Amino acid sequence: MMVKQSSASLAYLIILLLLSALVVGCASSPPVRYYSLQPNEPVMENDAENSIIVRLGPLRIPEYLKRTQIVTRTDNAEVIIDDFSRWAEPLDQAMHSVIASNLDSLLSNVIVVAYPHITSIDFDYWILGSVSRFDADVNGKVTLIMQWGLMDSERNTILAPLRRRFESQAANSNDPGAIATAMSDVLNQFSHEIAEQLDSAIDR
Repeated sequence: MMVKQSSASLAYLIILLLLSALVVGCASSPPVRYYSLQPNEPVMENDAENSIIVRLGPLRIPEYLKRTQIVTRTDNAEVIIDDFSRWAEPLDQAMHSVIASNLDSLLSNVIVVAYPHITSIDFDYWILGSVSRFDADVNGKVTLIMQWGLMDSERNTILAPLRRRFESQAANSNDPGAIATAMSDVLNQFSHEIAEQLDSAIDR
């Protein structure tokens, strides 16, 4: 009888210990935080009736970036997935949205229709490309590497097939918010290059 009682007490104690460990583990887990890419401060103007229509995207991103978690990499190319720092929206959608907003601010005579909100409307130019890298390293340096082109729909030719690398240093390599800000900065650099190419194409 004593053996049965001791066994029951031991089992009860083990269950209590397991429950306690579970509660402590849950309590000690850091909260998940969400971050977003930000465009430049927009300049709100009414679009002119004769505005140039530009189709943006899709700009393809690599598979390792198609996740909600923020991704960084080490010097030996190891990819680090941060389960507690996440994007507020899919990264590819945020990227298109930020670039479109930047272009609207930089070019007063252009209307940008961005992926995935592509419609059947006729467009004058088409920006397309492929991203091979868009992340930060452990030192907080953000790198965007991509190949992109500007297509003239009337001539059906690519005017500017370019391979580009943009970089920006985060203010704090351990702060996901600073990483997101630096990622927004490289998109701003890319947006300025697109604007320059569009200006040249439109003036031809």
